[in-house]
Amino acid sequence: MSGTQILDRTALQRRIARMLSAFRVVAAHMARRDEDESALHLAGRIGAIGRAALADGYGMDLESLVLDELAAHTVKPDQYEVRGVDVHLHDGAAQLISLAIHELATNSVKYGALAQPGARLRVLWWYAGGSESQRLHFEWSEEGMQLAAGVPRAVGFGSDVVQRLIAKELHGVGELTFSDSGMRCVIEVPLSEALHKDE
Repeated sequence: MSGTQILDRTALQRRIARMLSAFRVVAAHMARRDEDESALHLAGRIGAIGRAALADGYGMDLESLVLDELAAHTVKPDQYEVRGVDVHLHDGAAQLISLAIHELATNSVKYGALAQPGARLRVLWWYAGGSESQRLHFEWSEEGMQLAAGVPRAVGFGSDVVQRLIAKELHGVGELTFSDSGMRCVIEVPLSEALHKDE
């Protein structure tokens, strides 16, 4: 067996281990919640992690993660704006950020901008901070919504991903804010915890 084959096998084993770890995190958090349609939720979350696992040797392109998730929800291009710097995430960051994007998109399709005519979704990202503390800044914002009384203003499991798992697993911060006409999610992660090592 050549050295390249050994390295490829080792890389594959690490990728599988990270995916299994992500599945365990999802299962553990779902077990703490009494969710309706839990099998359907689990299928969607596994799909999000699976899309992130399709990264090649150059890491997972963040724009592809966002667009693939919106396509999975059959969102029309005129409903959103997606724009940002060229970013390739390493496996672990891609899986968690993909999971956050999945939860945000699911919530938006049910209750938010993607469920309401005239409302709009904007997803932007850029590099922030100085040279020694540079971070990936990711922003998901929904505007022009009319939130009826009784409509959930949190995204359930997605809140855990954004506000707790991003901090725990990627040493970043995540914040969700709601208003009468929209919502905003901001995630910031140190580049050292987010980017593929060759970037």
